[in-house]
Amino acid sequence: MIVVTATLLFLTLIFAPIHLRVNVSLYGERGVAQICVGIGALKIFDERISLSDGSLHCAGTVETDVRLNAIDRKSGIDLFKCITIEKVYISFFKNLASLSATFAVQNALVAVATATACNLFHCRIFTEFLGTVSEDCVRLRALINFSVAELSFCLLKQGVRKWKTRKSEK
Repeated sequence: MIVVTATLLFLTLIFAPIHLRVNVSLYGERGVAQICVGIGALKIFDERISLSDGSLHCAGTVETDVRLNAIDRKSGIDLFKCITIEKVYISFFKNLASLSATFAVQNALVAVATATACNLFHCRIFTEFLGTVSEDCVRLRALINFSVAELSFCLLKQGVRKWKTRKSEK
């Protein structure tokens, strides 16, 4: 009976979803992005990324500089297959001093794009335009989840692919 209980508890922990909260703020004029990832009230990742001279300068949880032309997109692990996006909130902050007549047109275009994206990706997407007295920015909040089993399977599959590639090269 103890073995069965322990097995059920282990399986529950492996297949239970882990919910992440992702907050991204993009400042286009300065070329800066602020990314914060947390589980509940626990912050796991807080990074400030700036673009300068063809490289990304990361300051925060990870301190590094990455050259944009050195990034190999095909060698990475495709973790997006094991992540489920529940909700996405997008807020466009526009400076009230530079507000023009195109504000209503932008709002209508974003509403159409949001409706189309909701139908295509089958997740809830919310958008809003807000006025601000500071600089223009875009803030994105996403609620995503994954399970340990899905993540483990994805990493195992990637490991087998790399092992086969190395074996065939020899």
